[in-house]
Amino acid sequence: MSRNRKSSGVRGPNSALTEFLKNEGITEGFRRRREAQASESPHPQQERSTEPENEDISEDPEETVSPAGARIRRGVATESDQEEEAIRAAGRAKRRDDSDFDPEFSDDDLDANGIKKFGEEDNCVTCGKVFNLTVYSRYLRDQRGYVCETCNETIKAKERNAKRNQMSSRKKRKKIALALLDKQVVRIPKLQDICIKKITLNIDDVEALGDIGQVNMNKISKILSKNRSLNNSTVSLFLNPNLKSLEFWDCSNVDSDSLNRIASYCPNLESLTLFMCGQLHNDNLKYYTTNLKSLSELSLNGPFLISDTVWQEYFEQSGSQLTKFEVRNTHRFQNDSLISLLENSGRNLTSLRLSRLDGLDSKDVYDLIPHYLEPSKLEQLEISYPFQEDLVTDDLLINILAITGETITHLNLDGCSNLTDQFITDGLAKFCPNLTHLSMKNLDQITNEAFARALEEYSAVNSGGLISVDLTKCTGLGDEAIYSLLKHSGHTVVEFSINSLSLLSKDFLLQLFTEDHHPYKKGLKEKLEKLESNGTNENNEENDNNETPSYYPKLSFPFLTTADFGFVRSVDDEILELVGESCPKLSILEVYGNNRCTFRANFRKDLMVIGRQGDEV
Repeated sequence: MSRNRKSSGVRGPNSALTEFLKNEGITEGFRRRREAQASESPHPQQERSTEPENEDISEDPEETVSPAGARIRRGVATESDQEEEAIRAAGRAKRRDDSDFDPEFSDDDLDANGIKKFGEEDNCVTCGKVFNLTVYSRYLRDQRGYVCETCNETIKAKERNAKRNQMSSRKKRKKIALALLDKQVVRIPKLQDICIKKITLNIDDVEALGDIGQVNMNKISKILSKNRSLNNSTVSLFLNPNLKSLEFWDCSNVDSDSLNRIASYCPNLESLTLFMCGQLHNDNLKYYTTNLKSLSELSLNGPFLISDTVWQEYFEQSGSQLTKFEVRNTHRFQNDSLISLLENSGRNLTSLRLSRLDGLDSKDVYDLIPHYLEPSKLEQLEISYPFQEDLVTDDLLINILAITGETITHLNLDGCSNLTDQFITDGLAKFCPNLTHLSMKNLDQITNEAFARALEEYSAVNSGGLISVDLTKCTGLGDEAIYSLLKHSGHTVVEFSINSLSLLSKDFLLQLFTEDHHPYKKGLKEKLEKLESNGTNENNEENDNNETPSYYPKLSFPFLTTADFGFVRSVDDEILELVGESCPKLSILEVYGNNRCTFRANFRKDLMVIGRQGDEV
């Protein structure tokens, strides 16, 4: 029984050749008609002369008319035949995998060229052994011949080893690059570090080990936080009733219920640090208020779910026992929250850190800070990246330092770009005798001359020197300011950053790290002495036209460990070598953005230079 099927109008894919011929009007039916016409009319020229109607229909002498009335151009048909043949030849060449394929080549030419066929015997071009050719025999183009199976296996083994070495080198470069980002050197790890890493990979079974020590638990916690592996199931492994201090540096995968376990399992906590705690909300802070009776140090980064009202309630109930408070990255810590903190905890605070708090938008509230601080009690102060730059002024910092500057050891004013020379000369240089850590990123209104004078005066107040100094993007500072700073603190500084100080000259850096008995510095010193002693008009005119160079005696940096010279364009390969020689304990040097620092620089092997132009890892 037959079924009538209607065409669905869906066709399968056509090859490129079929589609090309179809577009040109060349079909199989047309070919059959042309062949039939050619067989019926052996002399097509005579027939066309006896048929004037066809000539009238086809005005173009290059066209002919088929019996069906379709016009086909001879030239197009001829070109299409040639293109068709070329396409077919290219296909055959591709299948043969021979770029030198000749369409007129035949198998008879094999014997003429001395090339063996499959199944015949041939000599291996590598070892000379006689073997039978098969379809699996390898042909070596460079030696123009086949190899036997034994030599083929040897070649395969070499290729596998080369690929294995390539993958091993790639993994090694990746490992070095990851270590470089962490400012570490790839070396043989300690047995303790290997064990800790193994534990982190099997963190779910860590309870089977028993007590492994709080120090090691803190290391494991940091590794998990770095890998974003701290979650609801692993957080309870670090909690015990005897714990006094707890630090979680990445709580992004820890929900509210798990954060409540901290207060349930560790009621005797005295110090709590929770960073990236975006899931910490009002109920958690209220629960901490009732359960953590001994908590005196609280550091939170990103608690943007805690409202202004709950902050005030917390300070009213538990603020009297707080001695260290840190809050960052939240817009809900507002003016009333800071006032409540100062009223309930201001007299007891030894550390106050406020950073990126967009809810604090009142200058009058900031001005209240010095009125609630206990004289000579605050040790660490950070007011960084305020909502508006005019909220933190010179007068505010001078008043704070006048009250509690005697005991301050850590001062961080990053992003307070409204501060000027007045803060340096009337505040920092007069009231901070015990300061060891100073960070002033983006303070671009401080000038070179004022900073240099202030540091000279500061030497009489602070004779110990600074340990950590960060002057990133203090773009107004130049040679005199940096030399005054290093002259005061060069013998004590451990961490030092002059990133983006474009006013520093290469001549200054050369003198800073070059011995005074070097011929270059001797000649410079003699030149300056000659200019000072010679007072003729001729020399005065020369001094007016040419800037008088400065002389800087060499300074020593016995404890400098980490330095950032990024985007200081005067730093080049020569400076890198001098820095490496002059700083024996320097282990990390960053030179990002200095396109004249290349791989040609020679320095100590134990010195890690990060950010050189053309570095390959």
